[in-house]
Amino acid sequence: MVGVVLLAAAFGLSGGAAATSPIVSVTRHGGLCVTGKECRSTLRIDDTTISGDGYVPRRLKASERVALLRAIGGLDASYLRAHPFAGTCPTAYDGSESIYRFRAFPRTLASCTFDLRGVEAVRLAERLLGTLRPTRR
Repeated sequence: MVGVVLLAAAFGLSGGAAATSPIVSVTRHGGLCVTGKECRSTLRIDDTTISGDGYVPRRLKASERVALLRAIGGLDASYLRAHPFAGTCPTAYDGSESIYRFRAFPRTLASCTFDLRGVEAVRLAERLLGTLRPTRR
């Protein structure tokens, strides 16, 4: 029975609200856009798709999904508390901040709050998001 529950969790078969929310969403904000306002974009990885504002969506492979869920399972609040962000947030000088929300982790991870370089779930999410191609205008 435990194996069935683990498989259902790994493949989003629970049918609950968690399966409908993104596995991870990343909001990037900061800098001045052409509109004269702060730049802001949102990127998402759900159970089947990687997508984002201004990008062509692509299918999320099962192996990528499993690896991402495994990395999210390794998130550790005590590690984050022990690794605060040090320095000046890039938003102070027209740069951007990334804010990560992981489906199964209660804390929001902001790059100007925590040093996220050692967080595997963040590194893997960024690697996956980096595969998106911009939409043609």
